[in-house]
Amino acid sequence: MRAGRINETEYVSATFQQFYKTPDEFAAPFRDRASAVSCAGLELEAIFTMVTPCPYAAEFKRHGDAKAFAKAYVPTLRSWSETVFAGALDPSRPAAERARIIDDFYGAYEAAVAAAPEGHSMDYVHCVTEIAKAN
Repeated sequence: MRAGRINETEYVSATFQQFYKTPDEFAAPFRDRASAVSCAGLELEAIFTMVTPCPYAAEFKRHGDAKAFAKAYVPTLRSWSETVFAGALDPSRPAAERARIIDDFYGAYEAAVAAAPEGHSMDYVHCVTEIAKAN
């Protein structure tokens, strides 16, 4: 927005609405005997979290090539975030203009990561559940 490429409405519309459940929140339906999950005979046998370190950051630590890291890392972020940003742009803009704005955005981020790669990574926290169907 500061660069003047998008307007305030587009900026606000690009907000991500995300909520990450805790293990207790994942387990809650199994602990409630009246829930549809429990009534279906599903039982929670185990639940735990685990961290999967960012594979792009791990590879960067091995090879030390900041440009290669940025080139590999940014597309994975783009794969799940681009639709939010693209959907936030005013549909009255020509398609080619919207595409340029999106490409420029990710290109600028790739350049920023290549210039200062430290601190850029995306570790994944997984909540693993083992569920069984009661006999």
